[in-house]
Amino acid sequence: MSMNIADQLRNAAKASGLSVLQMSKRADVPYQGVHGLLNSNRDIRLSTAAKLATLFSLELRPVKAKRKGG
Repeated sequence: MSMNIADQLRNAAKASGLSVLQMSKRADVPYQGVHGLLNSNRDIRLSTAAKLATLFSLELRPVKAKRKGG
């Protein structure tokens, strides 16, 4: 099973070696959003995910949803 966006961002953040404050400043996103994401206690906004993905050289792209029962 593939990882969701939040899991991929958490892995990239950990691998980057950057502090939460550094990520927040470099991606121009609120500190609380990054901190909450990394501690798995907050859903991430799409705009925040996009900025963090850019910081970590990741690509956000749509995928077709799988239908249940078919």
